Amino acid sequence: MPLNTFSFDYALQFPRTMKRAILFLSFLMGLLSFNGNAQNASLRVDSILGIPDTVFPGQVVSYSVILSNNGFIPYQGPLQLAMDNGQGQIAYLYFSATPVVVLPGSTYIVSGATVTIDSSFFRPGGNVVVVWPYTSQLIQYTPKSFSTYVTNGFQGIEEPSLTETIRIYPNPASSIVHISNGNNTIERVRIFDMKGRIMFNENYNQQSLVELNIESWPVGLYSIELFARDEKITKQLLKNRAE
Repeated sequence: MPLNTFSFDYALQFPRTMKRAILFLSFLMGLLSFNGNAQNASLRVDSILGIPDTVFPGQVVSYSVILSNNGFIPYQGPLQLAMDNGQGQIAYLYFSATPVVVLPGSTYIVSGATVTIDSSFFRPGGNVVVVWPYTSQLIQYTPKSFSTYVTNGFQGIEEPSLTETIRIYPNPASSIVHISNGNNTIERVRIFDMKGRIMFNENYNQQSLVELNIESWPVGLYSIELFARDEKITKQLLKNRAE
């Protein structure tokens, strides 16, 4: 009888005991999985400051980069920044063998660094360059890109050849505007209002005609910067009221 009573009580307690054990094992597995995923720092490039919109070959540019650690563990070690020009070429934007420490949730600023506009990496015309943290350690990272236009030498002023081929029509306009460069391509168009705010900024590839819809823009005078064949000119566009 005592044996039967013991067996009956154990049978009642067994499901609860197993349930608790299963829950505990599930918790341990989840914790181990979390720790396994959190063993890597996660560096993100938040901002790239100081790279001019327009540069020339051989120019030495000072810049700053703001990074943050969005992971769960500190990053400790040398820090380099790699850059990709989108044409299969990768180079260092920043290289330092000095170890740095970036704690979780904190930022690290690379300041006072310089980069030379090397024609072997930066092609003439518009460039979109992707930058990311590079290290021998296993980390997660989030890249950031910057755009710059490489002129031919110190130029960047209005040239007669480009002035003769560029057409903006209709002007004045109330809705649709066409920008044509004849048989030549347009590489970049930037438009500013009279307060210096950028209303439009776009790079193009093998495109000689650009169509813009300015119907929602305020009435007023706008400045258009046009880039083509390593040249840049500035034109004026008048936005009037729709009839």
